Amino acid sequence: MKATILVIEDDDASRLLVTYLLENAGHRVLLAENGALGLGLALAEGPDLILCDLQMPVMNGYEVAQSLRSHPTWRVVPLVAVTAFSMPGDREKALEVGFDEHLSKPITPETFVSQVEAFLGSSSCAPPGTASHWSPG
Repeated sequence: MKATILVIEDDDASRLLVTYLLENAGHRVLLAENGALGLGLALAEGPDLILCDLQMPVMNGYEVAQSLRSHPTWRVVPLVAVTAFSMPGDREKALEVGFDEHLSKPITPETFVSQVEAFLGSSSCAPPGTASHWSPG
């Protein structure tokens, strides 16, 4: 099950680890170091899944989720928060703005890929490139 996965993450070490794990599992990984770049890549590349940190410069993960979820084409693409925000209420806040799930950092390398792949198997994603005709309001 090879998929294109967009990773929006500002921390270099986290980006490297997630990329290593996903690429070794056979997935194509797109990288963005802030929310604005990630939103642009999502629109241009039409990934099958988006993994997004919440606290980032330029545009945070909540803003990314709100922008993507405001358009019908992007409501079907799985969007998962991967974040150190793990206090009571953080998961609920992420789900409220449009994330499908909330995974806490630090990730567990032994289980991370299977957690991510579970989202790929249970969703009906928009065909790649179909969302590139809109721009966030």
